[in-house]
Amino acid sequence: MANNSNQILYCLLGNEIKNSLSPIIHNSFFQSNNLEGFYTTFNVNSPDLKTILDTLCKLNFRGANVTIPHKIDIIQYLDSLDSLANSVNAVNTILYDNEKLIGYNTDVEGFMIPLHKKIQRFDDKKVVVLGSGGASHAVLHGLINVNCKEIIILNRTLDTAQQLVSQLDSDVSISCDKLNQQNVNSLSNIDILVNTIPLHKTNTILNFNSNLSVKLAYDLEYSPKETNFTKRMKSLNADLIYGYEMLLAQAKLSFKIWTGILPTDDSINGKVLSVLGD
Repeated sequence: MANNSNQILYCLLGNEIKNSLSPIIHNSFFQSNNLEGFYTTFNVNSPDLKTILDTLCKLNFRGANVTIPHKIDIIQYLDSLDSLANSVNAVNTILYDNEKLIGYNTDVEGFMIPLHKKIQRFDDKKVVVLGSGGASHAVLHGLINVNCKEIIILNRTLDTAQQLVSQLDSDVSISCDKLNQQNVNSLSNIDILVNTIPLHKTNTILNFNSNLSVKLAYDLEYSPKETNFTKRMKSLNADLIYGYEMLLAQAKLSFKIWTGILPTDDSINGKVLSVLGD
């Protein structure tokens, strides 16, 4: 889709995002809903966030998505946050309206939508979350909201995980430990295992025991579709939720914030999978 002066500009702000699927997804949404919109990406470093936001506000700009590593840093440059973004302390969607930049978080609901398709009851579920970075904030808020029985966070830097847990206001049993092979080996009888770490991108290998019981594995990493994590979970006979499922769910919610329309055309699934090689 070529940009022109009549089209409203939308974009993704992040780092190392040249292969992002967001332009394919959102430009497809604009086309299928007959809307004048153009979505592109801007690779930006943290010190330049304010500059690019100031520049965008001078253009025919309506909204943006925010991804790693800016979901927290971007907040200081926004005029206001909705209640969920404020609670999660992370923004992945920006609406520019009446000359104000408003921050939202669609990651929480975007994470939970695929999960609700698999599970109806959570209060008897033991959940293990790998990682405590920006993506895990939304994951944990979603899991806390459905009152999981127990949540265990494993992170390579224990202090970061402990700080995150201290910020959570919840009656759910939440503990954390260091992500290392010893603690991975000690895992047992997991109802839901969520990976929030870009293991494939960083070539990180975690060796899960062949006798580990995992009922459902959820990988937030979406490219490639089959990561080392999902391949290993398949070998353990775990049910799977792929990263692209959350990507599409949160994208639809962002699109609704910008346009008032929730996309219903599921043909985008095939387009995304064709890019991912499936």
